[in-house]
Amino acid sequence: MDGLSEKVYLALAPPDEDDPVSDHRRIRRGLEERGFAPVSFPLAVLRQIHPLLRSCGGAITLTIARREGDWAAVAVEPGDTRQHHYGLAVDYGSTTIVMQLVDMNSGAVVGEEKAVNRQIAYGTDILTRITCCMEDPSRREEIRRVTVETFEELLARLTENTGVDAHGCPVMCVAGNTAMVHFLLQLDAWTVFSAPYAPVTTDPGWFWGRELGMDFSGILYFVPAASNYIGGDIVSGLLKADLQSSEQTKLFFDVGTNGELVIGNREWMLAGAGAAGPALEGYISRDGMRAAPGAIDTIRIRNGALTFTTIPGRRPVGICGSGIIDLLAQMRLNGWLNIAGELEPKASERIRYLPDQRQYAVAYALAEESESGTPLYFTQTDIRQYLDTKAAAYTMIQCLLEAAGIEPEELEQCILSGAFPAHSNLESAITIGIFPDLPRERYACIPNASLDGARMLLLDRRSLKTVKTLSETLYCVQFASMPDFLLRMQAARFLPNTDLSSFPTIRRRLEKIAEEKEKI
Repeated sequence: MDGLSEKVYLALAPPDEDDPVSDHRRIRRGLEERGFAPVSFPLAVLRQIHPLLRSCGGAITLTIARREGDWAAVAVEPGDTRQHHYGLAVDYGSTTIVMQLVDMNSGAVVGEEKAVNRQIAYGTDILTRITCCMEDPSRREEIRRVTVETFEELLARLTENTGVDAHGCPVMCVAGNTAMVHFLLQLDAWTVFSAPYAPVTTDPGWFWGRELGMDFSGILYFVPAASNYIGGDIVSGLLKADLQSSEQTKLFFDVGTNGELVIGNREWMLAGAGAAGPALEGYISRDGMRAAPGAIDTIRIRNGALTFTTIPGRRPVGICGSGIIDLLAQMRLNGWLNIAGELEPKASERIRYLPDQRQYAVAYALAEESESGTPLYFTQTDIRQYLDTKAAAYTMIQCLLEAAGIEPEELEQCILSGAFPAHSNLESAITIGIFPDLPRERYACIPNASLDGARMLLLDRRSLKTVKTLSETLYCVQFASMPDFLLRMQAARFLPNTDLSSFPTIRRRLEKIAEEKEKI
């Protein structure tokens, strides 16, 4: 494999009076003979050379990392250690950080760990964290430190669970959005969100772990971003989705804390981004939660009876994103919700008026069903907030298609990525109007395209050129500048939409249900 790092075994002749060449020069000469040049040697590696080279009789393995313009020496070991060669791929998310330990010889994933990003202590959303730093500049260092702590937690867990020293890996490939990278590098992330929207950097490149205060002896590569909102995580995801090699037009939609979309093929690509994810992932409602033990993850309504499943481990304590879209879809199909997303109190005894909140709500778990012994409600306010979010997601797709001059049916494939599409029912998502009503076989899901792309890059250094080209050629559309964006969102707030002709399969299902009810 031609990965971002190589282990090169050298058997060097010892120096003598006829050839008193320095240890450093003899190693470089050996590398040049193998085709590895130029190679830079940081001080930490120079200090490892002597007396190691003399004590092992010149038989050493040098680990080097491939950067765009040169190789960087990362470590030197006695003997032949080429069989023990590992690297790290990271999806650096604003909510969760996922790290994989990869065998650089076989490409196999040896271990994977994930942890909640400790930045959350400074705000559940990125803008709150940025505001926190603006109010107190010392917080930049604090956020950098807690981010490093999260990375080190993952390194320690991988080391413990695999027996491989993850701290000593030569290369870590990191895919994260532009603001997240600014936080880790302790740069001013406000530049990402403020006019003229010119970040400090979109292509930070390579940094030694110890430069960042991390207990990691190797070098980190940050996948470049295309813009302030189309970050390295999306560029990495595109490497996996492979739109750049496709002759057919495809849509790539990464649904996370934000929603980022790319449409195109090998000839052209358009990208756009906006807030779409938190509610889709369950972070609305008093009892909304991430997918964890006790979260209701699926809901069905049959003959007026509501049933659910939970993520094993506990009785119901709340509802996650996949449960919410099932709930809304099932309520719409069974007449508990009208097209405007309003609860119909006469449709079910589970729809109740809450005097303290002065609104209707549906009890998706009754008192006797929940762990707390109290009903779990999804209120009319929760529904309105969710409709705003789902409308934003659909409108972004609609506007990007229009900007590209493409009709939905012209899309050969819709590639969805993220925890939400990976764990949600596609049919429910289309029923409530999050995604276009296309033939279902045109949809594909990559649970974590960002992580997959980072691993692909880690294992194939030729992809450095690909991500560089993607980051420099993606044309980014600004949804906020579209005069009718908010008007389109209003239309998309309905279930599934005010224009039912855009959702023919859902319209037919609703008509069929209505006909069956009339027969009863």
